Amino acid sequence: MKKSSEIITFVKALKYAALLFFFFFQFSSSIGQEAPEIVWDKTFGGSGLDTLPHIQQTSDGGYIIAGFSDSDDGDISDGNNGGCDYWIVKLDGSGNKAWDKTYGGLGYDRAESIQQTSDGGYIVAGSTRINYGNGFYGESDVWIFGLDDEGNKVWDKTYGGSYSDHAESIQQTSDGGYIVAGFSDSDDGDISDGNKIGKSTRL
Repeated sequence: MKKSSEIITFVKALKYAALLFFFFFQFSSSIGQEAPEIVWDKTFGGSGLDTLPHIQQTSDGGYIIAGFSDSDDGDISDGNNGGCDYWIVKLDGSGNKAWDKTYGGLGYDRAESIQQTSDGGYIVAGSTRINYGNGFYGESDVWIFGLDDEGNKVWDKTYGGSYSDHAESIQQTSDGGYIVAGFSDSDDGDISDGNKIGKSTRL
């Protein structure tokens, strides 16, 4: 019995030793690693509030960025349409601005998602508080539009009901259409499936 107890103790000691060696190895390896080198960084904006949280690499090796801005100066070369606008910025592979565009009206317009499409253009989704005449106007509507490869608007659509409706993500589908996800407070208009819980419904 004493011998089996000694064997168990020895095995436990080996486990602890192996564990300590592992931690020591991980710690010593991390000390020897250098911090990642920043290849380049850029700032963009004007004198107001500028936010560009959505970014995707494009087929030419550059980047497309989407967000919103209420500035009318600085890097906002397309001007401000009133209030807060969708702001789309195209960069080359080194982060230099190729072009930028603002889209919107007098209210609060905010881009939440962007993706390059199969034709080389872009699809953008977000929300607007202005009635553009092609949707069921409420507190805010989903606003989606297609751009060509230079940022010119090809078409746009608004969707929603009488309350607050927002798109948070959009992707092109294999049939050339689009799938959109977001949330809604509405129970009318384009919300054909109803509001399930009587308040904001998220997809």
